[in-house]
Amino acid sequence: FQIFGLACSLMFVIAAYSLFTNLFREARIFFYIGLTGILVLSLLILGTSNRDLKETGVSQLFSLILTFLFLPLFLAFPTLIIFPSVNWVDAYLDMVGAFTTTGLPVFEKEVLSKPIHLWRALVAWFGGGLIWIAAFVILLPVNLGGFEMFSNKKTSPNSNRKLTLDERSMTLAKVSQKLIPIYLGLTVAIWGGLTSLGTDGYTSFIRALSVVSTSGISGPEKFEYDGAGFWGELVIVLFLLVALSNNIIQIFYNHIRFKDVFSDTEIRLGLSLTITATVIFSFKQITISGFYNGISESFWNIIELIWGNFFTAFSFITTNGYVSAFWDLSLSSTDLSYTIIILMGLCLFGGGVATTAGGIKLLRISILFSAFSSETGKLLHPSSIAVKNNRMKNLEISVFMAWIFFMLFMVSLATLTMFLTVFDLRFEDALLLAVACLTTTGPIIEMVELESFLISDLSLFSKMTLITGMVIGRLEILVALSLITFGLNRA
Repeated sequence: FQIFGLACSLMFVIAAYSLFTNLFREARIFFYIGLTGILVLSLLILGTSNRDLKETGVSQLFSLILTFLFLPLFLAFPTLIIFPSVNWVDAYLDMVGAFTTTGLPVFEKEVLSKPIHLWRALVAWFGGGLIWIAAFVILLPVNLGGFEMFSNKKTSPNSNRKLTLDERSMTLAKVSQKLIPIYLGLTVAIWGGLTSLGTDGYTSFIRALSVVSTSGISGPEKFEYDGAGFWGELVIVLFLLVALSNNIIQIFYNHIRFKDVFSDTEIRLGLSLTITATVIFSFKQITISGFYNGISESFWNIIELIWGNFFTAFSFITTNGYVSAFWDLSLSSTDLSYTIIILMGLCLFGGGVATTAGGIKLLRISILFSAFSSETGKLLHPSSIAVKNNRMKNLEISVFMAWIFFMLFMVSLATLTMFLTVFDLRFEDALLLAVACLTTTGPIIEMVELESFLISDLSLFSKMTLITGMVIGRLEILVALSLITFGLNRA
């Protein structure tokens, strides 16, 4: 009910913008739909006012999944009414892509009006904030969403006690009071920063909503064609650091110092992978003879090349998907192949735990790499004696949970790809779409220009498969499996 009410109130924001820009038809549509939603919500609250609702961890997980599946049906009504020729399945797919912060480009940018572009970015921003709060309110108490990596550290005898309804409400209030001001503050700061650097207010607002939610929605024009130049991209990189590790928000509470940020495991691993990808891209492009002759006259061209590669790689590892204005757009088919593979790998690594980024998550990758190093050491020195202590036991449990999720993610990727290839999709396109959905990085398909003819021409089953993949990628497969396991146990 609370989420539905907030979604209705967001429509009044778009109605106000449409009224301000003299788009009266769009203003009326958003206002009437939002008002209708408020009226329906009031009747539902009145009808259930005499019921004693008792929420548990499982019921909250179930409600969260239903929210990502059914709320986009309501959010798609403005698009359906403003554009009568649009198929309702396409509108629903577009809203699921926005609400899950995937940013899947279902429609061509020229077809949609400015209020719809802003609506998509605002829905993605709302979905990003929702999953961020849910990570601490719903997923943390049940040790899911990446928090299973820390579950073994809870040594309190009451750590496994189920929270009561009052405790859950109190947790929601405390977490919301801490996170919502930060989320709003980051959005306003990016908006102001990009606007001051020369981007118009409308475009910079969409950029701000997309960067904070890591949805990659760019608005009417692509990011590389209407950015704020180098300084604008630098501002975006600084704010995208929040998507690498949730520990950065501790700076706002003076729990950690800024110089201690780069000692964080997730940030160090994320930056290492980004720099490695940047070196590969830059070395490949510089060693091409024709390109080398073109840049030999100016040192700054090389710097722009390196920065364009770094920004693009960093944007994709945070599952945002912006392409730098300095990125080499004139890539051959051979260069595009290895580029897409590297960018897909960065998306699969993903961002940090309890952030708006998707993917496998860097903490799990770090734990698996630590286990790989440990096992390699045992093979090289078989006579060494490993000391058994609580730290080693905790690492073994974390490795087990990380490996389970990694295998489930790979199985989900293979299954989703298989379902898409059944309906006349090439394997390469199906794999790319599967990675885009499960890692919530929809803009990656724009790299190969598939969005203009592929998404809308898919069959109904393929579109429903993409919707399922985006919801699973947003909530992670362990959340869905925990509900299935609970249902089987109850049965």
